[in-house]
Amino acid sequence: MFGLRNTRGSCWVNAALQGVFRIPDLQSRYSNDDADDKNPVETALQEIWSSKGDEGLTDFYECVKTKTMPAGENIGDSHELLEFLCDKVPFLDKLMRFKVGNSVRCNNPECSYKDTVSDTMTEFSIAPTKPGMSVSAAIVETVTPFVIDDWKCEKCSQKGCTKQLLLNTFPQVLTFHMTSLNTTVSYPAILVINKIKYALVSVVCFSGNHWFTYGRDLPPGKPWHKFDDARVQSFDGTSFPLLDTMRLLMYYRLNE
Repeated sequence: MFGLRNTRGSCWVNAALQGVFRIPDLQSRYSNDDADDKNPVETALQEIWSSKGDEGLTDFYECVKTKTMPAGENIGDSHELLEFLCDKVPFLDKLMRFKVGNSVRCNNPECSYKDTVSDTMTEFSIAPTKPGMSVSAAIVETVTPFVIDDWKCEKCSQKGCTKQLLLNTFPQVLTFHMTSLNTTVSYPAILVINKIKYALVSVVCFSGNHWFTYGRDLPPGKPWHKFDDARVQSFDGTSFPLLDTMRLLMYYRLNE
């Protein structure tokens, strides 16, 4: 375990990196020097990992630095950086991307119109409607069918449809993004969804002006660590980082 130095408000970069560095597949890849040497983002990630944060951050800032993500110059968003990493690092994208379907069905009982549009995502957005709602309940709430009254059917021209989000595949790394700052969610160390078991490996948090991460290595039962820029704090095996400031949860699929 190692910390990462903060360069002029780069806590959001450090928090996102510490989150993805807890993924076992990335740990093995970069420990074995298997990064794509033609991909500057991934070579910088491997250098950061291999040097335990002593090298590679400056090169990584240059890869990321844009007007919307001023890496190494100002505060940014760990969530946006994670999306950037999936876009630039195919290996990570493959681990995190999953298939969904957006289903629409006309509510006119005399009409048979139904359509499903396939799409892919790298994160599952949740916005709990009640404080302390569990992740499982938030998932159910998100995939529950709902009615859109002003939708107009292409076939019968009547208004009203039922829309639903369908989960078609389940990735190796399942990431949840908390989209609401006005409520809280509770989350378990082990999550079972569609009979598939996931272990929580990263909790990326935002306190209002600062990003930090809780993470652990697998298998489950290993102690948690708090990664707050260069500071790394270890906890015993019974501690669990259940925080209201959570913004990203990263779960790793267990092969059993």
